[in-house]
Amino acid sequence: MAAPIRIGDLLRDKGFIGDEHIRYALQVQRVTKEKLGQVLTRTGLVSEYDLVYTVSQQLKLDYVKLDSMTPDYQLLKRFNRNACLAQRVFPIAQQDNEILACISDIPDGKLEQMIVRATGMRPRFVMAEESRVISAIYNYFYFLDNPVEKLLQREVGIIAADTSRTVSPDTLINYILLLAVKQRATDVHLRPMARGIAVAFRVDGVMSNVAFLPPALSRVTTSIKLQAGMDIAEQRLPQDGRWTANLLERRYDIRVSSIVTPFGENVVMRLLSQEKASFSFPALGFLEEDVAILARIFDEPFGILLLTGPTGSGKSTTLVAGLTSLDLLGKNVLTVENPIEYVVPLARQTQVNEGAGYNFSNAMRHFLRHDPDVILIGEMRDEETASTALTAATTGHLVLSTLHANTAIGSIPRLQGLGMDTQLLSESLIGVVSQRLVRIICPHCKEEYAPSQDDLDYLGGAQITKLYRGKGCEACNQTGYIGRTLVYEILVVDRDVREAMERDIELTQLESMAKRKGFRTMYDVGVVKVQQGVTTVEELQRVLGKTRF
Repeated sequence: MAAPIRIGDLLRDKGFIGDEHIRYALQVQRVTKEKLGQVLTRTGLVSEYDLVYTVSQQLKLDYVKLDSMTPDYQLLKRFNRNACLAQRVFPIAQQDNEILACISDIPDGKLEQMIVRATGMRPRFVMAEESRVISAIYNYFYFLDNPVEKLLQREVGIIAADTSRTVSPDTLINYILLLAVKQRATDVHLRPMARGIAVAFRVDGVMSNVAFLPPALSRVTTSIKLQAGMDIAEQRLPQDGRWTANLLERRYDIRVSSIVTPFGENVVMRLLSQEKASFSFPALGFLEEDVAILARIFDEPFGILLLTGPTGSGKSTTLVAGLTSLDLLGKNVLTVENPIEYVVPLARQTQVNEGAGYNFSNAMRHFLRHDPDVILIGEMRDEETASTALTAATTGHLVLSTLHANTAIGSIPRLQGLGMDTQLLSESLIGVVSQRLVRIICPHCKEEYAPSQDDLDYLGGAQITKLYRGKGCEACNQTGYIGRTLVYEILVVDRDVREAMERDIELTQLESMAKRKGFRTMYDVGVVKVQQGVTTVEELQRVLGKTRF
């Protein structure tokens, strides 16, 4: 009989943790009675991806991205939700005479017996992160019994017919949010028109219309404002608000913003899942050869490391992944964010409160009195914050932050525009990561095709005989895409780059010099991902533009 797998030893042998991390986790385990792997991921010592991927390799099981997989609803009907939760197993599909089932831990005989009893067939296990398995169980079993699209239309009819206005729109709002969760939307838009209200979702960065509500439902806006703590009497000025909602056993921070249009108030709700940080660079989409570069610059003892890109490009997620890659047991980490999107248990996280006068710049002044090793600033947006960050970096602290700039090299004049002294900046800046998110081809309807000449021209004339795209299917809502991955560029500020910055050379010259040392642009990384069949030429053009970088 094979010896049982010891998770701590396995992760230590792979270099993810050391003996001190195991000792700490065992101390916590004695109190919480959790499994060691759960303690390691909950405290942020190991990402869920690194844990499950390491175990899957040891067990010789495939790792899958569960978010991009759609289960067979007829198969789900043969299982009990609570039993699946207890065993942490999610049935996906029947393949030949086997049941494809996703797990997050080492399988045992009871689990196999449960699947055999329910289906009469033996399982073939694949692995994914525990949080994703649990989320899939809650989501798909709920939608199995609750066709939210039909429930939404029924509620629309009830409220439209309620001329006395005695029925609360809250149930309708909840169905809209549940539909957003089902379709993996990050934002919900309620857009008043001349003859009604258009409801649109942003899914994987792209807007899509999902419903059109009659004018009688304009009071939905008032109900949303009320829940978000906004002034319902004020209908002339833009407002912001928020509330916390529980959707399918997960807490969401709903951020609400309204502006006034000629047809009424336009409302946008952003859904932020309040989950613990459990990311790793490979899981986010960084190529294998770049993971070591990122790990090295995040592990620098002092200096400024920046993440740049537009709103919604995943900067904060990458920043948190880098933060959790550090040995947080031996460091004092302080953060100021707006809002706190991901909980990092071993970091001291604070949130901006403009009403109380607590913002990025004055948070930094307080942080320097708390003996920090690492300081994370949610955004470097003004001269005062930039100046304080520069001071912290030059006094021996590692400062992580985000900045709005189009490219990694373009961040340099942006920082100079914030009043940073070029000499001090060149001494303090250790690296810049600029990134965008592109959609991933749907695995359910992925097909090969022969590239056109336009495709080859855009890809630099490479000798390519086949590319990939999604035909569109029910799983991807006919879009041909499910999920997103990164295209990015990493500028490592070494001695040569510092000297070039001090000489204030042209940015084009700086980029040419960086390329000779191995720098790749977002376009270069995008071409690699197109050739690998991860994304498409059309998607790369949508995000980066049709003119080659």
